[in-house]
Amino acid sequence: MTNNDQGMKSTHHHGHTHTHGCSSGDCGCSSQTAEKETACCCSHKPLVLDPQETVFMQELAQQGCLPVSRYILSSSSEKEVRFEMLAPVYMNDPSDGMEIVKEKGAALKGLKEKGLISLDYDLRLTDYDYKPYTEAALFAYFKDTVEEGKKRPGFLGDTAEIELGAITLTDAGKRIAEQLT
Repeated sequence: MTNNDQGMKSTHHHGHTHTHGCSSGDCGCSSQTAEKETACCCSHKPLVLDPQETVFMQELAQQGCLPVSRYILSSSSEKEVRFEMLAPVYMNDPSDGMEIVKEKGAALKGLKEKGLISLDYDLRLTDYDYKPYTEAALFAYFKDTVEEGKKRPGFLGDTAEIELGAITLTDAGKRIAEQLT
């Protein structure tokens, strides 16, 4: 795919999608001036999405936003002790195991790095019951692990927390999602 294929997508036999970051031939940015080239929100290079990233983009295009969580290890005695242990956590089922969650998390991290999504742990979905996240087997395992760790001298954290949030498309992500639907 070349830069002249703006607004197009193509899926190759090896299972990923290439798409251009602009929804039309004129993305609205000024990528070149008489004096110099300048950067813009669009890279003007083909964007490569792996199959899991493509699934998330299509789902976000349909749903608008999705739930997400992250597991935090903190200390009840030292407020500055706070470690992100697992993030982002996206589950289709409360029984999803570590391997599935890490695979989905890697795809979400990839989309965030590409500037296509936002992971916001301060924003909760008002129409979503987070019970599948708070009662998930993986979170129960995390809490049990922290309880075991508290028995060891010098263990820094004594509290297992879950932060609940939302995955949303950025403006660039909305343009890409439109091309994928």
